Amino acid sequence: MFMFRLILINLSLLAHAVLSEEILTRSDRKSYSALRFANDESSYILFTPKMDKLTDKFSLCLWIKKLQAGNIQCPFGYTSEYEIFMTDNGYYNRVFGSSVLDRALTSKFTTPAGSWFPYCSTWSLDSRTYKVYVNGLLAGTETTPSGRKLKTGGKLVLGNMYSGSGHRFGGEMYGFNVFSKVLTAVEVATMAARGFCADIPVELQKHRVIKWEEIVKLIRCGTVEDFVDPNCAEAAVVKVGELLSQLEDEENRAMATQRQLQTAVSEKNSLEISYNQSHAELLKVQGLFNSTQEDLKEVKIELGATRGKLTETTTDLEDTQSELEDTQFELRNVTESICPLHKGNLTKWDIFYSPTYYNKTFTRHLYQRLRTTWDSVSSEI
Repeated sequence: MFMFRLILINLSLLAHAVLSEEILTRSDRKSYSALRFANDESSYILFTPKMDKLTDKFSLCLWIKKLQAGNIQCPFGYTSEYEIFMTDNGYYNRVFGSSVLDRALTSKFTTPAGSWFPYCSTWSLDSRTYKVYVNGLLAGTETTPSGRKLKTGGKLVLGNMYSGSGHRFGGEMYGFNVFSKVLTAVEVATMAARGFCADIPVELQKHRVIKWEEIVKLIRCGTVEDFVDPNCAEAAVVKVGELLSQLEDEENRAMATQRQLQTAVSEKNSLEISYNQSHAELLKVQGLFNSTQEDLKEVKIELGATRGKLTETTTDLEDTQSELEDTQFELRNVTESICPLHKGNLTKWDIFYSPTYYNKTFTRHLYQRLRTTWDSVSSEI
């Protein structure tokens, strides 16, 4: 029991550590941090992402807060050949260098400056369709060339189109994520509806290739500052409260489980005692049974011997009965035979003249019969 309590305490401490680590990790990754880019050419983040999983399909999503007037403010750009590129007022929306959607979507970008809005774009090689979503709604589509794939090995810039392009962003950005699947309209709308501070849905986490929490750790150029939106700070506090509440629930469940285990152990001990007692009784019964079996074997042996004797006795009795019948038969012959001797004048010596003994070889068996017959005749004479 002591060892169990020690294990339970260690598990409780481990749970505290895991949840605390989750909170610390969230803080370390700055999961709720947004980025504010200075309005100049030198403020950006540049890196070369691994795009191998995105060549056939992708979805790109982020939250944008436009702070500068104009048509050139570019939150991000992939390669200097405009592989993927957009501006924060919708004036430019390019994929694979095409300008089909340029100036076509500005009417869809209706969120006023200084306010957050969600932006997503999706594409797949199979559908050859590039879609742009603003505020969770489909804003425009474009058909891409057959067989055209997304290029790999290019530079991805956040806060500009590419280094020194002149398309400085000068705004705020949050939650830049790229997925290795084409998000459905429902998935895009759901993420937009959940709001700026919401986490990526669990079912989509496995598809993330470029992740926001990794971007905010990258080396920055110029003035790119972290900040936490007040709404998200409140959400973070709520999240921590939820985690602490979950921890308390887990501790309560652990204590309940401990009590159940203690009860189970007590019942187990009682059952073991009952089992040992029953086992001892069983051993006694088995000993008695074995002894009875030995006695039964002896009785069977004695019964067999008695049966043998009974068989012998029965045989002797049958022989005696046969002899008696023979004697009675002879007696009738002697007493009733027609001969010079008449009943009333017989002696026991007259038996030798009966057919049974007259002119017969005198054997032991004949002698025994004679004795029996003689005794019977003597009682009659």
